[in-house]
Parts: sequence; C-alpha cells; structure tokens
Amino acid sequence: MLTVTDLKASYGKIEALHGISFHVRRGEIVTLIGANGAGKSTTLKALMRLKLPECPTVTGGDILFDGESIMNMEAHHVVGKLRMTLVPEGRQIFGNLTVVENLTLAAWTNTGDTRRNLDHVFGIFPRLAERMRQRSDTLSGGEQQMLAVGRALMSKCSVLLLDEPSMGLAPLLMYEMFRTLKKLNDEGMTIIVVEQNARIALQLADRGYVLDTGEIVAEDAGKALLQRPEIKAAYLGG
Repeated sequence: MLTVTDLKASYGKIEALHGISFHVRRGEIVTLIGANGAGKSTTLKALMRLKLPECPTVTGGDILFDGESIMNMEAHHVVGKLRMTLVPEGRQIFGNLTVVENLTLAAWTNTGDTRRNLDHVFGIFPRLAERMRQRSDTLSGGEQQMLAVGRALMSKCSVLLLDEPSMGLAPLLMYEMFRTLKKLNDEGMTIIVVEQNARIALQLADRGYVLDTGEIVAEDAGKALLQRPEIKAAYLGG
C-alpha cells in the first residue's frame, strides 16, 4: 500500500534522511525504532507531506500510495483523500478548547458523519466521553494522548501514524494505549508507529525497521528483531 524509495530529507543544509526505503502493507502494524535524532519523526512528517517551518524538506526519492506518487500532494489531501493521519509527538491538542471541540474540529473531512464519529471515538475511549465538556489542558497526560488519537480517528483515517504515543505515560496507561492500537488494527486499520519503548513496539508490530542517523540499518518481523543480539544491546537494555 505504501512504498518509500530512496527518500531523502533535510533541515536546511543538514540532511536528516540519507535515502531510506521501506514499505507498509495494508492492515499491518509497522514500527520505526532508533535513537533520538535517527530520523523517525522526520520520516512521519515526510510521509504526511507537511511543509511547516519546523518540518523537513524532501530532497529526493519517492513515496507511493497504492502505486501512485504523492510527492506533490498537499498535506490536507493526504488526510482528506488518502485517509492517512498523524498523531504528532507531544499531542499538540488545543488546550483552550474542550474535548468535544477538539474532536469536532478534526471532522472537517467528513462533517456529515460527526455525530457517528464522536460515538465511535467515545466507544473506544469512554473516559473522553466523561470529560467531553472539559477543557483539554486540564486533562491528565494519558487523557490528552487519548484525545490526540481520538482526534485522528475523527478523520475516518484508514492509515494511522503515531509519533511516540507512550511518551510521558505511566506504565498502566501505556499498555492500555497499545491494547487500543492493537484493537484498531484488528478492525482493519494500518498503523505506522514511532516509539521510544522499542520492546513494546516490536511486540506489537508485524514488522519493524531500525533507523540510525538517517539510514535504515535493519528490518525484520517485530518479534524477530526482539531476538537479535545487536538490537537487544542497542535498544532493549541488553
């Protein structure tokens, strides 16, 4: 479904991705792991075709979605037409808006189904339903992460990209979040996840790619990567 070939991206004169290639099949969970600065978040931003000042400039390669290049596609079409949505690092919710206002804003691609989509999100995250009229900046960290994922689901996405979904979460909430992602995948959603907790990410994923300073240095089934000595030493504490 998604094929990335020789992708290069830079921040100014600094090249962050040095020609990476990978693919994602429909219905898979694929994880990208690596140290800070390896290029994981850069890859997700490039896939979304984001062109904000803090985002990388793609300087080479190609991204194919169902066989068609999306290199010239605008980010809002990636969301609206391809149904691919990013849950960014740090959540980036609108703290001065309520839970339901945050979710409703995210339904711009399919406003006719807003009520149905809200019911779907509240079914996945009942805690958000309990706090639907509450200002988002008063939520706990775990609740804010639920809101960030719920906001992505409001776009009726079929491909979900997540950047560090467990960051700042207590272990119990972290496992709850990954159980939710597995449930969404079981329902047919394709998921690409960048995650600091390599162990839980590889346990969840069908396949994984290891990035090191802008290059892919290993790829395999998630559970197979867990067993590799060099992966254990570098990312799993031995």
